[in-house]
Amino acid sequence: MSSDLYTGRNYAEAHPGWHDEDAGTKAAKIAKIVRANNITCQKIVDVGCGAGGVLNALLQHDIFCNSSAVGYDIAPYAINVAKQRERDNLSFHCGDFLQTNESYDCLLCIDVFEHIDDYIGFLRKLRGRSKYYVFHIPLDLNILSLLRCQPLQKRKEVGHLHYFDQATALATLRDTGFEIIDRQYTRTEDFLHIHPEWRSKKSILANAGRRIVRTIAGEDLSVRLLGGASLMVLTS
Repeated sequence: MSSDLYTGRNYAEAHPGWHDEDAGTKAAKIAKIVRANNITCQKIVDVGCGAGGVLNALLQHDIFCNSSAVGYDIAPYAINVAKQRERDNLSFHCGDFLQTNESYDCLLCIDVFEHIDDYIGFLRKLRGRSKYYVFHIPLDLNILSLLRCQPLQKRKEVGHLHYFDQATALATLRDTGFEIIDRQYTRTEDFLHIHPEWRSKKSILANAGRRIVRTIAGEDLSVRLLGGASLMVLTS
C-alpha cells in the first residue's frame, strides 16, 4: 500500500479524528510501563505521531513533567492538527524521521510499523536512535479474527499491511535487534468509554468470553483465542 494513503486526502476523509480519541488511554498505558520500569525520559520522540494526541497527553503525566517531546509524521493533515498543540516543550514536524539524525531517551512507535511495506527495514533503521523504545502493536491474529476474516477488514479500513500475534510481534522486535524489557496488553475494554459504538451484543459476548478464558487459563491464551488486545512493549 502506498504512503499516498496517508499523505493524500483519503485517510483523513475516512478518519478525520486520526484516531486521536484513543490518545489519552494510550498515553496512560505508556506512562504505566515506563513508570513500572523506573525509566527516566528527558527527550522523547514519537515516530508516526498522527495528530499529536499521544504526546500531548503523555506530557501531562507527572513522570514526564520535565520532559520535552517532538513528533514526526509524513501526513500533512495530521501534522496541521498536531501543530495546534505545540508549546515550549512540544513540537511537530511533517517529514520522515529516518531522514534526521538526532538521538533521544525514549522513542515511541505507536500503531505504526504494521502500516509500513518494509517493516523489518524500518525497525532496523530505528535502532541506535534512542536509549529506550515503546512500541504499541495491534494483535490482529487470533482464532476468532481469522474465523471472521478481520485481518482483511483491518487492511481495508485502516491500512494494516502486516498482522501479528504476541509471539510474532515479540519475535519481530528481537529479530531486528531490540531487547525486550517489559510487555503489557492494552485491551479493547479499556477503550469502551471512548467508543460506545463498540458495545454491540456481539462485542459484549466476546468481552465476557475473554474475561472467562482470562480467569481460567490466563490472558495470553485468551488473546490468542479471542483477541481483544494490542501489545505495549518496552525495549532497549
